[in-house]
Amino acid sequence: MFGFRYRLPNDFFQGAVDVHCHLLPGVDDGFSTTEKSLHALKKLEERGIQKMILTPHFMKDYPDNNRENITAKFAVFKAEVAKVSKIELRLGAEYMLDACFMNHFKQGFLALDAKDQVLCETSYMMYEPGITEMLYDVMCEGIQPVIAHPERYEYAVKDNYLRWRDKRYKFQLNLLSLAGAYGKPAMAKAHYLLKEGMYDYVGSDMHGLGNFEHFLPEIRLSSKNIERLEQLIENNKKLFD
Repeated sequence: MFGFRYRLPNDFFQGAVDVHCHLLPGVDDGFSTTEKSLHALKKLEERGIQKMILTPHFMKDYPDNNRENITAKFAVFKAEVAKVSKIELRLGAEYMLDACFMNHFKQGFLALDAKDQVLCETSYMMYEPGITEMLYDVMCEGIQPVIAHPERYEYAVKDNYLRWRDKRYKFQLNLLSLAGAYGKPAMAKAHYLLKEGMYDYVGSDMHGLGNFEHFLPEIRLSSKNIERLEQLIENNKKLFD
């Protein structure tokens, strides 16, 4: 017999921190204009979100996205945000584990925290050769990989997750995976990983406001998984300490 599942409480995001979003305008496949980003920030502030880590894509598909260029664009955007919103922003990045990854490492990663936690993603279709070695090399230098949305990787099964956890990678849940925004297989994996306590953080991975507003009310969780999700929100806050 299935247990009861509930919607998230109305005040769930009060004081929350989003650790993964694509709100920095005009730099990747996220928000295209400053106006759209500012509108989204207003809506998020109304929900109670107080802090956000902006994580533009760093990958071979966006060759102009390097530490220097993105830092400059973030400074301009942050000044615009300060005129209309009290949300506190920090700059991070989402690094694809591709041929450019080690070059970004040499430039200096934009971490989620003030020190060493770096958001990484892989191809959705396969865990390409060399990724384990790259992550090992950066971990030897004191970098902590945080694997973005592990539930979305089509190739990943239970053994992958257990192996990654054994290597001490951290996991970041995409919130809307819990509502099926990325398909039923990703939703099933998200509920499984949350139930098993494998996640460390949760982020919106917001690329546009419409998807967020459509799927957020569709999230249904057991009371125990709501508690687990609340703990991830608390973990997010520590990244700003």
